[in-house]
Parts: sequence; C-alpha cells; structure tokens
Amino acid sequence: MESTQFTLPKHILDIWAIVLIILGTIVIMTLLVLCPATTVIIYRVWTHPMHHNGAE
Repeated sequence: MESTQFTLPKHILDIWAIVLIILGTIVIMTLLVLCPATTVIIYRVWTHPMHHNGAE
C-alpha cells in the first residue's frame, strides 16, 4: 500500500489545478463585478460630498 502513495501526488496535483482554476475564476469574476461598483461609489462620494448629511 505504501508504493501506491507515490502515485497519488499526480492525482492530487490535478485536483489542485482544478481547484486553483476555479478559485482564480471566482476571484476574477468578483473583481470584474466589484471594481465598477467601487468606482461608481467613489465617484458618487467625490461628486456629492455630505449631500445627505449621513441621513441614509
């Protein structure tokens, strides 16, 4: 059984590659969604400073 453990790292590396690809796509998609939102929020804060006097 110990000799079969040496064949596992290839399978584990394949699983890690899939996991890293999935995590990478999740991070990229969240950045694509959040970056325009943050730029819009920053733009609104800079163009309308203290307009509502914090009454939201």
